[in-house]
Amino acid sequence: MGHGFIGRRVARTALARGWQVRSLTRRPDDQGSLPGVELVVGDARDPGVQLKLLTGTDHVVFAAGTAKPAESNDHPAHEVRANEETLLVTLDVMTRTATPAITLLSSGGTVYGPDAPTPTPESAPVWPNSAYGVVKLASERHVARHAREYGVAADILRVANVYGPGEPTQGSQGLLGIARAALCAGRPVVVYGDGSARRDFVHVDDVAEAVVALAAHPAGVRVLNVGSGRSVSVLEAVEAVARSLGTEAAVDHRPGRPTDVPVVELDISALQRTIDFEPRGLAEGLAPDPTV
Repeated sequence: MGHGFIGRRVARTALARGWQVRSLTRRPDDQGSLPGVELVVGDARDPGVQLKLLTGTDHVVFAAGTAKPAESNDHPAHEVRANEETLLVTLDVMTRTATPAITLLSSGGTVYGPDAPTPTPESAPVWPNSAYGVVKLASERHVARHAREYGVAADILRVANVYGPGEPTQGSQGLLGIARAALCAGRPVVVYGDGSARRDFVHVDDVAEAVVALAAHPAGVRVLNVGSGRSVSVLEAVEAVARSLGTEAAVDHRPGRPTDVPVVELDISALQRTIDFEPRGLAEGLAPDPTV
């Protein structure tokens, strides 16, 4: 399991559901760990570290890797090293430790590409237009191949734009967290293009609940979208963040990026047929969380 933004919330939810949790972190002085989580310190590409991490486990949640699709075309080889190589080490060690199940957090916002139907079902053609999306799709194929070859259960989750506690507040990925940080600092929010592009925003705790609920009942290889099932424009999203802060939205428009798709709106009906899943709306998700 990764120890980043999504991984921490999955760990938190798994603990609450009675799972024992072991998590990988690069930094031994990480202050973001949860009581009850066993930390393994090291590089995920090191088989020895992975062996320590996976020995005795029942389920792997692979949430490692980079999270910057907008920049990925500038360094595709890095995307392969950071994502694919790490996953291949994980799958190899899963075989050595006889780990029976894995959840891969893939990307519903990048694997389908710019011509996907709206809302987008899992059966839609996959034509990613970023190196990040290409690597995510390759990772899906690696997991599916491994699962079928070794009889492992696998959930391949194509996740929409995730936001919530612990979200990124700088960089090129994570619009809502970056918008919140900018508006709190009195700066305009950078918007690429005219702001009409639509995105499916899903709360990190809804993603975590889906991951843990599915892991409790593994069943072969499943490819499922995880999102809110609806979309809002980038400008509407920035305005929603401003309302949650009680302030006015200020926007700095920049030229559009070639890796951005016009619409991300995932069809989540297959997930809802599989588990009880009712994601929160954006206004609810942006409200302060007293449990953080």
